[in-house]
This record gives sequence, C-alpha cells and structure tokens, in this order.
Amino acid sequence: MSQPFANTGAGANVTDALAIPGLREVRLVGRGGQGVVTAGELLGRAVVDEGRHAQSLPTFGPERRGALSTATLRVSPDQILLKCTSARPDVVLVIDPTIWHHANVLLGVREGATLIFNSAQPPAAIEAALRSGQYGTTLTLARCQVLTVDGTGIALQHLGRPIPNTAMMGALVGATDLVGQAAVEAVLDERFGSKGQANIAAARAARAALASQTTTAQA
Repeated sequence: MSQPFANTGAGANVTDALAIPGLREVRLVGRGGQGVVTAGELLGRAVVDEGRHAQSLPTFGPERRGALSTATLRVSPDQILLKCTSARPDVVLVIDPTIWHHANVLLGVREGATLIFNSAQPPAAIEAALRSGQYGTTLTLARCQVLTVDGTGIALQHLGRPIPNTAMMGALVGATDLVGQAAVEAVLDERFGSKGQANIAAARAARAALASQTTTAQA
C-alpha cells in the first residue's frame, strides 16, 4: 500500500498561492542516506547563484537511513513567501529506484508534469506500471512526461557507491530548464572538494542520458 505524503499546512490557500506566475516546484523523493535533502539544498543554491530565488524544504526533517525521505524545491524569479511543504509539484525527481512502489510520489502533481525516475527500465514501462495502479498509486494525468535514467548505475560507475543524488541532479538539468549545468557543477565542486569532479562526472552522464531521451521524445 502506498504511503501518502504529509500535507503540512497545504490547504486550499496554499494551492491558490502556488499559482504565482513563474513559480516552479520540484518534489524530490528517495530514502534516507541517499542525499535527498542535500540534493534539494544544492539545487536551490545553484538557482540562487544564477540570480533567481529558491527555497528548499525537507518534508520530514532529518533523514533516517532507508526510510522515506523527501524535499521540496521551489524556484521563482521573485521572492518566495510560502513555507509549506510540497503541494502542487511541476516536477517529481524520484531518486530511489523502488520508493515509488511504496509511497505516493504523484500526490498533487500538476497536469503536464515531468516525472523523472531513477530506473534502468524504459519510460514506457514505468508509465505503464503507474497507469495500471500496480503499486497502489495510479497515474491519471492526461498530459505528463515520464523519463528514466539509471542514476544508481551512473553513481556506481563514477563514484563507486550507490548514492545517486548528484547523478539525479544532472538528470533534472537534462530534463528541465529549472537550473543550468554550470551552476550545478559549481555547487558540486564547492560541496564535495576532492570528490567534486567525480560527482560532476555523474551529473554530466545523467544529464546527457536525459537530454538524448527528451530529444528522441520530441522528434
């Protein structure tokens, strides 16, 4: 049975507020120990470095290894006054390969959303499973884009560890226009020091995989 997300303070007024022009929202979902909250923070810092406003909020506080871990990233050209957790995401970044089997990652997702999964399976297989309700959550959006990238495999190749957060940051860059690769690489280099280049390589590989996938889909 899929677990619902907490809806802390997210009522009708919040839903209305999320209609602010230019405001974009990303839900990051994974497990404790995979760097979900770190990914949200670093993406937010990259957005700020590009001259826009960002807000990154962990949903359930500090991570516990292996447990559901989520974060909300908001991006806007203007100051962000909202303080609630994810309510109406435009993008869902699923960092763990199987967490969507157990948690409702689609709660409140907007029509036309981009759904990015850490998976070696093709997008059509993930979308078919979601639309069938196989894992207790059913995808009912008429319009959405489902994308996949083997973030764990990329992490193993470049980092030697199955920690896919930085690879999936690159996937977000490849799939959306929310933040640029140069800004993401700068924050990765600053955050990870001697391991910065390995994390940058993982982000680049995932970005390339997603960019080619979105180009194929548009052809």
